[in-house]
Amino acid sequence: MKLVLVEYLRMLRESGEFDILLPDLLLAMNITPISKPQKGTRQAGVDLAAVGLDDLGVRTLWLFVLKRGDLGRRDWDTGQQAVRQSLDEIKDVYLRSNVAPEHLTLPVRIVVATTGDFKQDFEQQRAGYAASNTTPSLSYAFWNGDSIATKMEEYLLNEYALPEAARSELRRALALVGEPDYELGHFYTLLKILLDWVKEGEKKKEKPEKECLRDIRTVSLALGILCRWAAQDGNLKSAMIACERSLLWTWNALRQRGLTQDQNMVAAYTRLIAIYLNTTTEYFNRVQAHLHTQDAFARYHRESALLTERVFEEIGLLATMGLAHYLWGVATKNKERIEGAKVVAEGLVSLLHTHGVTRSPCYDGQSIEIALALSFFFLSEEIDEIKAWLRELVGRMVFGFRKGQWFPISTDSFDDLVDLELGNADFAKLTETSWMVPLIGEWMAVLNDDEGYSRLVSLNETLKDTTFQVWYPDDKTAEVLYAGPALETGITEAPIVLPPTAEEMRARILKIRTESPAKSQLVTSAKQAGIGWLDFIASRHFRTPPDPAFWQSLEKGAQAASQTNVVSDRSGAVSGHTSLAGPKSA
Repeated sequence: MKLVLVEYLRMLRESGEFDILLPDLLLAMNITPISKPQKGTRQAGVDLAAVGLDDLGVRTLWLFVLKRGDLGRRDWDTGQQAVRQSLDEIKDVYLRSNVAPEHLTLPVRIVVATTGDFKQDFEQQRAGYAASNTTPSLSYAFWNGDSIATKMEEYLLNEYALPEAARSELRRALALVGEPDYELGHFYTLLKILLDWVKEGEKKKEKPEKECLRDIRTVSLALGILCRWAAQDGNLKSAMIACERSLLWTWNALRQRGLTQDQNMVAAYTRLIAIYLNTTTEYFNRVQAHLHTQDAFARYHRESALLTERVFEEIGLLATMGLAHYLWGVATKNKERIEGAKVVAEGLVSLLHTHGVTRSPCYDGQSIEIALALSFFFLSEEIDEIKAWLRELVGRMVFGFRKGQWFPISTDSFDDLVDLELGNADFAKLTETSWMVPLIGEWMAVLNDDEGYSRLVSLNETLKDTTFQVWYPDDKTAEVLYAGPALETGITEAPIVLPPTAEEMRARILKIRTESPAKSQLVTSAKQAGIGWLDFIASRHFRTPPDPAFWQSLEKGAQAASQTNVVSDRSGAVSGHTSLAGPKSA
């Protein structure tokens, strides 16, 4: 396992990743960070400050200078970011004016930590510097990747923190994560081992909160290792999906134990969020060019059905990452993240224009991807693009259903899709139900596209034997949403007949939001904690339809009359409170 950790550390190229990992390691060593690394910000040479016991058991002020990769002589004394420059700043400035009064009497240990190795010429320089500047109250330490890996193995991945069964599952996941078709089963088993705090039929599994906190930090480390391995092997999509599952199952474990407001747990969970945000950013940067290139995904999927399936999967991935970045940016007042989310929206818009299959979904279940993308477009103020896409979808669907080909089938079976393309399918069987038709109808109505809606209504006659339906979550949904598919909970409204006009559809939506059993928006534990975007991730990941309250409450009349917590600004409907996502947790 140590070799795995050494290689993992060498992969940490991004500035934020090592900065996220080191505080977890220090906490496991009973050294408490009193500041945290910030991008582009240092205090007189110090990247991270902490207080804890040294090797002799003496309470010490630890000051860290963080680097990445191998360090040689040029890194020692060249440029403003040189190691010697930082050490001199700490000695001449930080220790004179930046130390808190309660720490003034503590001995100081200055640590240069890097993810790589110290070259021989660097070793000579640092040994001489340390010998010249060490005093009874000031000492120096140099941690390379090998020594950090040893500490990680001892404190983070010891037998108590990561059982042998979990270690085995992690090794298998790392060995297979580069395979495009790998479904991450070994990593999911690892998560179950670490997060099995509450079993079915039990209220609480007896486990100290300190151990629960350790488990979350271990999940964070294992996820970080997996994501780096996946990036190295060119399979960041699997890394994203692993991040989603880690966020969902860890939050579910916190919810079950009633720990969603515990500050230490929240701090550990935000590190999982950081890994997800970093991984999705890296993924988007790699696929961005494909989004702007005509039919780029067709190079990898010649079969039309497989191409459509892959492109709609991409729509869902981009929409959920965009929603997460945008809403987390709003909650943490991070303008850079909000602007980044808008770049994702532009990429998703471009995908709609460069790939014609985005107008022809092949499965009715792809209504989930469509709903997520429409929600993201609305928050990103891409209203014209929403209307244009909806009209394209309606045109293709009306034509496909009338012709009996190229329409979204209700079974979500690839074999049925092949039969449809070969002309061997049973039309009645493949059109038994539809979530997509009423979804599109409601969006067109709330966006006042009355003309487009009138064309969709013609499907009432074409699909007169089809059950149109809308699913609404209920209180039971909140108990299972982050653990797996939630369709067995909630309320399904069926059969639905599309009202003849968009105005009548708006009136129908208003009635639902004020009078129906589903009139109240589901306020989940994630919404209460300020991370309502986690519900969108759960929807895509576990194939649960998003809460229709979001778009139904966009109707002005519904907003005025609704008694739910949905508010009229674009982000409030899904961000909820901000106890988890306050600026200090960014």
